[in-house]
Amino acid sequence: GRVVDLCKPSQKRLHVGVNVALAKFLDAIIVESSEAARACVRYLKERMLPPMTFLPMADLRVSALDPRLQNLIQSQRGLRSGLNCVSYDEKYAKAFNFLLGDVVVADTMADGRRLAFEESRKLGVTCKVVTIVGEAIAKNGNLSVNSEATQAGATRFDLSELEATKARMDGIDRRLHEIHSLDSAGGADMAALELDMRRIEGRAQENALQLQQCQEELRQKASELETVDATLASVQPEAQRLAVEEARLREEQRTLEARVSEAVAGHFAHLSAAMGVEDVRKMEREFRREKEAVEQQTNELNKRLRNLKAEIQMLEQTLEEQRTKDPKQLEAKFSKEVQELQIKERDLAKQAESLNNKVTDFEQQLVKSHEAERENDKVLSTLRQQGKETRQQLMAAEKKVSDLGSEQQALLSSQSSILRQSFLEGIEVPLLRGGHEALREMAEESQSASAPTQRSPADTSEILVDFSLLPEEKQAASHGAAAQMLEAEYKSELERLRVELERLSPNLKAVDQLQGVAENVQAASHEADAARKSIEEIDGKFEAVRKARKEKFMECFQKVSDAIGPVYRRLTAQGGDGGSAYLDLEDAENPFNGGVKFTAMPPAKRFRDMHLLSGGEKTLAAMALLFAVQAFQQPPFMVLDEVDAALDANNVRALSRYVEQADCQTIVISLKDRFFIRAEALVGVWKNKPQETSAILTLDLTRYIASA
Repeated sequence: GRVVDLCKPSQKRLHVGVNVALAKFLDAIIVESSEAARACVRYLKERMLPPMTFLPMADLRVSALDPRLQNLIQSQRGLRSGLNCVSYDEKYAKAFNFLLGDVVVADTMADGRRLAFEESRKLGVTCKVVTIVGEAIAKNGNLSVNSEATQAGATRFDLSELEATKARMDGIDRRLHEIHSLDSAGGADMAALELDMRRIEGRAQENALQLQQCQEELRQKASELETVDATLASVQPEAQRLAVEEARLREEQRTLEARVSEAVAGHFAHLSAAMGVEDVRKMEREFRREKEAVEQQTNELNKRLRNLKAEIQMLEQTLEEQRTKDPKQLEAKFSKEVQELQIKERDLAKQAESLNNKVTDFEQQLVKSHEAERENDKVLSTLRQQGKETRQQLMAAEKKVSDLGSEQQALLSSQSSILRQSFLEGIEVPLLRGGHEALREMAEESQSASAPTQRSPADTSEILVDFSLLPEEKQAASHGAAAQMLEAEYKSELERLRVELERLSPNLKAVDQLQGVAENVQAASHEADAARKSIEEIDGKFEAVRKARKEKFMECFQKVSDAIGPVYRRLTAQGGDGGSAYLDLEDAENPFNGGVKFTAMPPAKRFRDMHLLSGGEKTLAAMALLFAVQAFQQPPFMVLDEVDAALDANNVRALSRYVEQADCQTIVISLKDRFFIRAEALVGVWKNKPQETSAILTLDLTRYIASA
């Protein structure tokens, strides 16, 4: 589960402090093992979910609680351990020891400063300090405040409680709803009326919104109308130019239509004669032009009629406005104008009626013309389909004739080739016409040609083969399936005879071939014997080299293994017995198949893996291994580059003492005075600012050692 769900602050005033102490691990998920964590990560990746942090309890590295820090917390008021500020299930103790084991919660920043910068440094311990208002002091001394995490009443624990309270409230609301539902069984009419009232109010609000939208649209339309008027005024010259262009194009259209009519007049001559007119298409064009003219006039009249109606409406409005004035003065004038307008309206109505009658007559004529045209189109389509079918039949016949011609040409070419081959091979062919002279000329032409050529029918028409000597059943099989079967029979018989001839012909070079194969076998046998001897010699040399390599390695390993224990003991013996270290082979029989395991146990500590040692302990173990390896083959000098960076004062003193007693010259690069004060000489590099160069200083310490 999540950390925020698995723990709870022991007091409400500690919510902010615990919220800051857990920080990024509040949403971390505690799982049993690394396998479960990996499975969860794969699940998130497969579904492309946001990343999450997982804490596998089985693999967490938790250091034991420092008793000095515990005593310091207990001895001062206002301080408490982070583990004592939360309550959790004991089965998650390892996870919370990892999260809050080195956290101290202080009541005030003054208490936290005193602990972090005074008391803990005296004892040489480090810890993270958090105040109950959310201020934090890291182990390295940095102070920080997270404004989001320090808001009282807005921590994750408060939000979790709020969610739980909200869930309970939802349950109570559902229960109250059920109770109200039971109570409202008798007041269904009142609920229905209230529902209708709310529905009517909603409709009223919707109507008000629609009214506002209509008003807004009206304003937009007015603005668009003004824009259109301005645009119309600007494009009026262009419209006039386009009207002139339209008139010119219509004239060109009439000219082209006249030309097209002259070109296709022959196709519609029969239809024109049947209808009793000079040209059907010309009549149709004239009718279309008259119809367009009538429609244009009708549109003009309708436009004028609408204008007149608008004027009448405006006049009526004016009359309404002038009623307040002297009616006697205006009555005669307006009556006269109204009568004139009514007369104009009746005249226009009569003109529109006459034009509509003409349009109706023209439409009837157009319908008749269209019907006749459709009948002619049907006849034309039938004729086109018949012509198409005829063309297809003609194309199929031409293709068949072409195929037959190709087949005839191929047969004649094959006949010519067979006759030439029979003459060249001396085969007698019975002939009825042509004779052997024609065959000789055909063969001579084929030999004199630079490339094979195809014979024409004229070349073979002079030669006629006599098939009367064949049996009657084979003469009858001149075409069809019987001819194909007969041809296949002849081909199989020829193939059998060819195989028989090849079988009867002896191989005169068999003795020479056998002798060559025997010589090759003997040479290959000699080469195989030489290669076998070479492999045996190489295997012997390889075994000797491998044995020597193992002996050399075991000699070096034994010497280093014997030396590493005393060396490590000398490096860690700070007034006591010192630690122990040893080397083991993973595969003693064949050491090169495995590795070498190095184990080091500092003094007064239990056995643990190398990666669990501190930085200083790892450094001493590495130096012990280095010195033990140097014991196998003593170097003339050694160079140590800041190997004391992770060592405390006691370990630096022990390392410097060992280096001082070494049997070879040692060059040490170090920044710690406890190390280089034991040297015989010092070399320093400094920057000469006036000259912008680097300079070297040397100092001989032997005279000071002698004087001391």
